[in-house]
Amino acid sequence: MKDQKQFKKMVHSSRDSLFADVVKRYMRNPAAVIGAVLLLVVLFVCLFVSLLIPEEMVTAYDSAARLTPPSAQHWFGTDNLGRDIFTRVLYGARITVGIGVGATLTSLVIGAAIASVCALFKKADLVIMRVIDIVTCIPSILLALVLLAIMGGSVFNMMVTLTIVSVPGFALRIRAVVLGVVDQDYIHAARVSGTTPVKLVLRHILPNAIDPIIVDATMTISSMMLSAAGLSFIGVGVAPPAPEWGAMLNYAQQYFQAAPYMALFPGAAIALTALSINLVGDGLRDALDPKTDH
Repeated sequence: MKDQKQFKKMVHSSRDSLFADVVKRYMRNPAAVIGAVLLLVVLFVCLFVSLLIPEEMVTAYDSAARLTPPSAQHWFGTDNLGRDIFTRVLYGARITVGIGVGATLTSLVIGAAIASVCALFKKADLVIMRVIDIVTCIPSILLALVLLAIMGGSVFNMMVTLTIVSVPGFALRIRAVVLGVVDQDYIHAARVSGTTPVKLVLRHILPNAIDPIIVDATMTISSMMLSAAGLSFIGVGVAPPAPEWGAMLNYAQQYFQAAPYMALFPGAAIALTALSINLVGDGLRDALDPKTDH
């Protein structure tokens, strides 16, 4: 009993020291720290914007203040209907970032499950890889356009579409990582001891392959977000009056000469959010790599 307790303490202490080392390496990267701060601001807005500004302000009209440039009363100005752009940009963060995070997490879970099956069962791997080869022959943007044309543009349909498009890529990348883990001796020992496939994946395979998966998922969020904004921009994604950043850019095109700020602020929000996520992903990749020197 004492030996088991001492072993558990050693494991916990080693994990704590490893986590502390990762944090130290991350904090030595100024760009990653700036990205984390920006991302925390965006996440704070997504979670608590309703406490700062009433949701009714998203569609509130002020006919006397149409196309008003940025001022003390309207920080980002107003659109052609007199709606406050600052409020719409803040609430748009929930939609655009929410789609990126939701689609990434969903496709990550599905891709990890498929990759785990491929790593454990060779016959299933052969069949699944051939199916993925066929799916990946279809351009992702074309597949997304077809799916949205069939299902219609909405937040949920956008998330489902991006998940379907992204699962093959996740499965391939996670499979490449997991295949390097299943050949380790401790995996063979766990299999011989009678560990079920589910426990083998959850307790041994994925925890030892989690570092590159986390980095990949983090970097994917920005591409998902940009895809959502791009599809809305060309008119097949989330439709107005929802304050999605890409839809706001699409709506602002016809007023670009008279009110360029209508496109400037949602465009800046997209760029800064994508930049912050990429900086965080780069920082995590360097921090999780013990060979990296800062």
